[in-house]
Order: sequence, then C-alpha cells, then structure tokens
Amino acid sequence: MVVARFYSLYVPVFQRMAPGGRCPRNRIQASGCRQPAGQASGSSGPAGPGAWGSKNCMERRDFLRSAGLAATSALAGAAEARQPEPGPQPNILFILVDELRFPSVFPTGIHDVDGFLARFMPNLHGLWQRGVKFGSHYTAASACTPSRGVLVTGLYSQQSWVCVTLTNTPGSVSPTPVLNPAFPTYGRLLREAGYQTPYIGKWHLSFDMRQLEIYGFDGLLAPDPTGFNLQGTVGDEKNGYRNDQDIADKAVEWLGARTPDEQPWCCTVSFVNPHDQQFFWAGTEFQTYNALFTDPALQPVIEYSTPDNPPLVSWDDDPLKTVPDLGFPALPPNWESAATLQANKPSTQLFGRTAQAAVWGDIAQDPAQAGFTAQPYPGVDGVGLGVAPYAYWQRALNSYANIMGIVDQRIGEVLGALPKAVAENTVIVFASDHGEYAGAHGYVAGKLLSCYEEAYHVPLIVVDPTQRFTGDIHAIRTGLTSSVDFTPMLVSLGHNGSTDWQRGRLGRIYAKRHDMLPMLKSAQAPGRPYVLLATDELLPARLNFNDAPTHIVGIRTDKAKLGTYAKWAELSTRIIADSVELEFYDYATAEGLAELASTPDDPRARALLRLLERLIPQELQERLPGGLGLVQDLQRELYLLLAQKVLAPDGTSPVRDALRGLGYGREF
Repeated sequence: MVVARFYSLYVPVFQRMAPGGRCPRNRIQASGCRQPAGQASGSSGPAGPGAWGSKNCMERRDFLRSAGLAATSALAGAAEARQPEPGPQPNILFILVDELRFPSVFPTGIHDVDGFLARFMPNLHGLWQRGVKFGSHYTAASACTPSRGVLVTGLYSQQSWVCVTLTNTPGSVSPTPVLNPAFPTYGRLLREAGYQTPYIGKWHLSFDMRQLEIYGFDGLLAPDPTGFNLQGTVGDEKNGYRNDQDIADKAVEWLGARTPDEQPWCCTVSFVNPHDQQFFWAGTEFQTYNALFTDPALQPVIEYSTPDNPPLVSWDDDPLKTVPDLGFPALPPNWESAATLQANKPSTQLFGRTAQAAVWGDIAQDPAQAGFTAQPYPGVDGVGLGVAPYAYWQRALNSYANIMGIVDQRIGEVLGALPKAVAENTVIVFASDHGEYAGAHGYVAGKLLSCYEEAYHVPLIVVDPTQRFTGDIHAIRTGLTSSVDFTPMLVSLGHNGSTDWQRGRLGRIYAKRHDMLPMLKSAQAPGRPYVLLATDELLPARLNFNDAPTHIVGIRTDKAKLGTYAKWAELSTRIIADSVELEFYDYATAEGLAELASTPDDPRARALLRLLERLIPQELQERLPGGLGLVQDLQRELYLLLAQKVLAPDGTSPVRDALRGLGYGREF
C-alpha cells in the first residue's frame, strides 16, 4: 500500500509524457544487455558498451566475439558467514559530506593526504589518524542523487534506476524519479537489528524529508538541504534553504541527549559542503557573473541569487566571493585544454566540460586573459557562458580547500557533542558521496560526464574506539572498494560484525558485494578485483552541440581503467552500436596514471571490455529477487520516459529554460 500511494503521484505524470498515455513496457528489455533473439543486425547493438569503429573505438567484431567468453564476476572476499564479536551492539555515527574527492592536488609544502587534512580539515584529520583509512574507495555513480542512492541501498544506479539528480526547490516535486521505497536501505536493515535510525541533513533521494519513515529513517530536519548555490555555507532560511550550521545544530542537540544505556542508534549527519564548490565561480561570485550579461541577445543559463533563483544571499553576506591564497599550483597537474580533449578523448568530454561551464562558469584557457568575458554557447542562440581570467584555475583549487575548512568546523561541532560515555561505544564512519573536478582535465567544476578519478575517488574512514572491528589503523588500505559495499558493511557492524543477516533474499541481493569487515581488521585483507562506475545524467539534446554519447560505464582495476561512452536506443537500454567511444588508461605509466594518455587500442582494453560486457547484466544491472525485479522494471521505465522527454530534439521550450532546469536552483 505504501508503494502504491507513493507512486500515485508520479505514474500519472509519466503516463502523460509517454505517447498515447501508456508506458511502453514491450519496448524495454528487462535484461538490459543482450540483443534479443532474432533481432536483425543494424545500427543497434547490445546494451553493454558494445560495438565501435570510429575515433577512440575498437572493431565491432572484437566486442561481439567477447559475448561467448567467460568472465569472472564473483568477487574475492564476498561475505562468508561470520560470528558476531562479543559485547554490545555499537552505536554508529555516520558523517556524510558532499563533493569531497580524495585529496590529490597539494599546495606548496604539503606532499600527502595526511598533511593536506592536517592543514585544511583538522577535525577530519583526527578521524584519519584514529581510524581505518581506505585509500582506493570509489563511488559507483557520480552526481548527488545517484551516488546517494548507491550509498543508502547498496544497489548500483542501474539496479535502482536512480540515475538523475533531483533539482526541485524546497517544498516542490518534479517528474524526476525518486528512490523507490521498496528497495532495501541501511536504515531499514538496521532497524530490523534493533537500531534507532535518525537522519539529519541532506537526503536528496525523494521530495519530503518528513516522510523518511518509508525508507527506514527518522528525518529530523526539513526541508531537505539538497545543495543549491551557497547553501552549505550561507543558505536562505526565509525561503527554506537550510545550511550546514542548521544541520550541525540539530545533530549536536540529538547527540548531546544520548545516554549509554539506551537502544543502539545509527545517526546519519549529512552535510552539504564542500558542495558549494560546484558553483565556482558563477554562483560563489554571483554579482561579478550576473553583471557580465548586459546584452539581451546573450544571457546566462542562470542568474544566481535572484528572486527567480534563490537562495537569496546578499553580496555583503557572501563569504565565498573572496578566496585566500593557499599556495596551490597555477594549474592542476592533469589539466587539459578543450582542444586536447577534443583531439584525444571521447567526444562526451568536450560536451561535458562546456555544458557544466554554462551552468557554473568557465575559465579562460589563454594565460594572457586577465579579464571577464561573456561568450556564446556553441550551437545555441542566446545562451552565454561567463569566462573568468586564467588565474581562476588556481583560484578554484584555493576555493575548494577553503570550503573544505568551513565544513570541517561543522564536523568538529558534531564530534564534540557526543557524551564521553556514549562515544566509548560509538563507531564513527566518514564518507563522501562523490568527488569534484576543481579544474582537473579542464573541467572547471562538477562531477558529470566522465570516468575521471576526481569524480569517483572519495575518502572513507572508520573509527572504532573499542577496536573490536578495526586493526592496523596506521596502514592505509590500498585495495579497491566501492560504495555498493557500504550498506553491507554498515549493517554488518550493526550485527557486531556478523554477516548472518545476509541470508535468503538479502543474501541474493548482496552476493556480489565485497566484504569490507576483514579490511577493517587487517591491512593485508584483499580489496576488490575491480570497481564499476556509471553515470546516466540527462541533458537536453539541443545542448549536445557535438552529438556526444552520454551513457557512461567504466571499470577500474589497480592497473588500468576502461571508460565506455554510448547512446541508447529510444525507450531502451540497448546501445546504439556505432555510438560507442572508449578511453583506456594504463596506470603503469605516468601519463596513464594522470589519465592524460588514453590508449583505447591497447589489447588490455579488449580484455576489460570483454569482462565489462558480462558484468553489465550480471552485476551492474543484475535483476533483484522476487517482486523487487518488478520494481526495477517500473523504475527503469520511469527513467527512460524522462529521458525521452529530456532528449527530445524537437522540444518546444526555449533552450535556456531547458538548461536552467538541469542546473541546481530551478525546478525541472
């Protein structure tokens, strides 16, 4: 009944969007990855990243031949039955931040992650020193809503079909599909183990924080602080935009009232920042940006901090308009020009760089440019990009570290609120939902439309004061782990380290997840053989000036990475064969490790491609048991119907309005 009531709001919307008002179920392949029997060969291939024959591509026959080859998809270290540790169930304090990548670019005088955190995030550094540090942890999906869907459920984004970021304003809804409450969540699973599960802060998986009970959580702060411009640092209380101080205050209040003898709890404290960096520089320096567009024939996608686009922040109250010089290099070490991306990388990357710059601001590529200009968006009349001076590449890195320091203050307030007697039995888990480019590869800001490390490589720290669940805390874990492993880890901690809860249906759902508990205990425990990466965000076809593919799946091992970029047939997950482009990075070389030199014709790329073709249906899109498989079908259809509307090449609304809908700050 809950699910039926929940979807009564959304299904009629999508029925109106579909031709004839009906969901075309017969046009969507449940398997999502195999060419149907009897299908004639033509322009469409299997839904795995399949056939190629152009720039950055291999021959189609190599891919098709791979369909008959075996691929190992079982994970070493998958959970085996394990007895619980003696003692009481631990409390769990889960601190989640937004847009924090694993530190990789350092200012003068700093040479490693430890030094970086000690200087810019001292409270987080305290956790780093006291806890197990995962140095090769990856989100399975980039962008806010998809990455959080993975964290909360332990399902890939192409299993739950939470693939598009919600951009509704506080108190409103949109046709973008939300997380279906039928899927398991760590909140529901921990409640079954006897836990209280309060959730404080950014949720960003549905429209109403007051209705988190259907997901297994008690939402304690509304409206949902989803992450609009300047919301983490300042916010706009009058218009419903909560900030990180609001989140910290509520968490301090709740945690400060805890006692050692009460029911165990898992409290999620989810901050917005350093997400404000995504709006560098168009939003963080909105007065400068808005003033560039004096020509009525060339207007920005969004004018920030206006009545039409809140949060409303006065220029005097904007602390991010000035950026301290923190000693970062003039350019990120793996910076690339737009021309280099166009010549050497999948075409999606030039499109992705440009489209995100249209929303969040561009930066000059000529070192001689010292002023601000407005330039037209390629191929679209009337839409402009604000271009900042070349020095803003360095300013972006300074800004990012500055915002990290701001959220670190809030983290310190939360950590200090725990009564000592309660803290003695509280496991603290720290994670980030996804990363941030901050200039890497010439992407000014954001995390969309690539497979780059900066978007997917994120920190994960687990602190256990009892040391029942952790060991070797001074050794960074170098084995690969994925955010799809996070929910099973959290729930196993709630069972005192036991994996007995993974039986029956839950055992089938999480069978291919890596068991992280041995890695908590020992630095010698193995990680995953690979991690899968996916992003399927939607942008209007009229924006796509170079007709680039936008469905991206990657596979990363400790030695290399393969990225695949594809288009799907309309209302289907079936790949259009001739659309696929590849990138391959060999981490044994300096240029490959920096993800600058792409060598897609390397024979090892073919091997990863063969593996990936099997992993897409068997893992990334694996069908869930029982009725959950039908829920997956529904969610996939909702996503594909939304895609049909967004990608329509003959849309009638002005492209500027369509662009606004996909930037934070506008209802879709």
